[in-house]
Amino acid sequence: MQGTILIDGYNVLHSPAFHFPLNLDLEGQRDHLIRLLYSYADQHGVDIIVVFDSSLNTPQRQFQTRRVRVVFSKPNQEADAVIRQYIRQEPHISQLTVVSSDQAIRFTAYDHGARSLSSEEFCRQLFSLPPSSVKRAGEPEETREKYEPNLSDQDIQEWMELFNRDDSNEI
Repeated sequence: MQGTILIDGYNVLHSPAFHFPLNLDLEGQRDHLIRLLYSYADQHGVDIIVVFDSSLNTPQRQFQTRRVRVVFSKPNQEADAVIRQYIRQEPHISQLTVVSSDQAIRFTAYDHGARSLSSEEFCRQLFSLPPSSVKRAGEPEETREKYEPNLSDQDIQEWMELFNRDDSNEI
């Protein structure tokens, strides 16, 4: 795959197919997604633009690495408007893939000749990466290990059952 992927950030974060550690707040979830996108971009040779809605608590920031650009909409502007503007202004529209489950955004992509994927479809691709390839640019190895537990799916299920069990009668 070559070209550019334009991502509706919070749409992906709220997708039932997006997995993140349970202890993360919204900023941690965003950082987790961005970290996954760095690895995805490197492995697939694509450029990625991920757009998030701004809020009063969101610092007005925009940053870019070699392959990933993160954009926050302006106050009182929805990310959807920013995404539609990118689609309309893209000079290489046939090389653009738009990721969102928002039908209005997908129709805009289709109308302008871009490909589109639902957030769920993209998450399935994103999580097909081997866990060892997920890294944050410049992040020390010991920091990465903190976020990558060595638990099997069975181990996770056992812990989930343990923590969800009602032990109130055993006191």
